[in-house]
Amino acid sequence: MNNKLLINNFDFFYGNFQALEGLNLPIREKQITALIGPSGCGKSTFLRSINRMNDTIAGTRVQGEILLDGKNVYDPEVDVVDLRQRVGMVFQRPNPFPQSIYDNVAFGPRVLGLTKERSLDEMVQESLQEVLLWDEVKDDLNGPAQNLNPGQQQRLCIARTIAVRPEVILMDEPCSALDPVATLNVEDLMRQLAQEYTIVIVTHNMQQAARASDWTGFFWLGKLVEFGETSELFTNPKQELTELYITGRQG
Repeated sequence: MNNKLLINNFDFFYGNFQALEGLNLPIREKQITALIGPSGCGKSTFLRSINRMNDTIAGTRVQGEILLDGKNVYDPEVDVVDLRQRVGMVFQRPNPFPQSIYDNVAFGPRVLGLTKERSLDEMVQESLQEVLLWDEVKDDLNGPAQNLNPGQQQRLCIARTIAVRPEVILMDEPCSALDPVATLNVEDLMRQLAQEYTIVIVTHNMQQAARASDWTGFFWLGKLVEFGETSELFTNPKQELTELYITGRQG
């Protein structure tokens, strides 16, 4: 089983505050890795470190490595625009642009000039089909994205992310604003997407992590307490703190 990402002794600082300490874990290729743990324990900070979204925050710094296909994403030679094309992000709340459904999905390919190889119409249709939204919107592609319901909006945002053909998709609590039916739809979608993409998801929903992921990492106060196969971590955790957290007695 190949590692798409490998994290070695990774530390992250906001000024003098150390938010992440000594992280070591693999992210398996074309698998779903869930990150669990209480609020403020560093899960989202780590997620945003993978495609360097934290670079926009003044006073942050890192130590250690995040290797993507063996290359440290923090190497000075790394092109951050290229990195963010390879490592896409889906946010907590659906955030469609105030444009049409079509223009939302077409945005990335247009900006990155990907239309030289394939037609924009083809890319938009394929991306919407991958997120199982095409049949619902194909007759209203020029309609405003804001008219979609929250579950459809989140699938549209995933379509927008995959339109530029990333290799890794980061998802920061992508279902927290959705109802149970829409949540299950996104989980089913993640399973299908994992055939083509490596997925890392932050979630506070224990059941979601257990249902949807292949691997789980448990974070606590900026440290990785335990990492392993999801079925094993939830049924036979090696650390007492992990068991206390997943059974609701701590956290």
